[in-house]
Amino acid sequence: MEEVDTRHLRPTFTMPVRLGRADTIEGIRAGFVARDHLSGRWRGKGRWAELYVPARERKLWSPYLSLRVDEDADGCSVFGRFSPHPEVWTFFMFIYGSVVTLVVFGATFGYVQWASGTPAWGLWAVWLGVPLLALLHGASWLGQRLGREQMSQLQAEVEDVLEELAETAD
Repeated sequence: MEEVDTRHLRPTFTMPVRLGRADTIEGIRAGFVARDHLSGRWRGKGRWAELYVPARERKLWSPYLSLRVDEDADGCSVFGRFSPHPEVWTFFMFIYGSVVTLVVFGATFGYVQWASGTPAWGLWAVWLGVPLLALLHGASWLGQRLGREQMSQLQAEVEDVLEELAETAD
């Protein structure tokens, strides 16, 4: 199993495949369809596919796996990115963007106040916003840790499909 790069807000991995892109895409779809336990837990279009945790096991921090098949010199590669579900990710990014905006405007306003010789109370936005950004990053890290087992299960499903595909191609 390839190591998942968890240094990012959305962990990633890449798996090389010695087949062409079209064969790999078709093989992934056929592999997902052949597994009854994946019924209703995946969808795909073009060179993209998504794999989900079963609904009964889904929590706020549960990931889903987005797959993309890219061509390269030796065949193709399957790029996987774990993300929280879209509604969770959108809310997280809204809060993150709002806090960054607060920090930038507060820093700008505070600097203008300071340069004008008035009390720079606008800088309080920076002192409040930076710890909030750290808390958001910590929440992301915690969510990744809580969802680690589910991430491993989703990645194992993809690896099983790709191993079967490699065996049939040989």
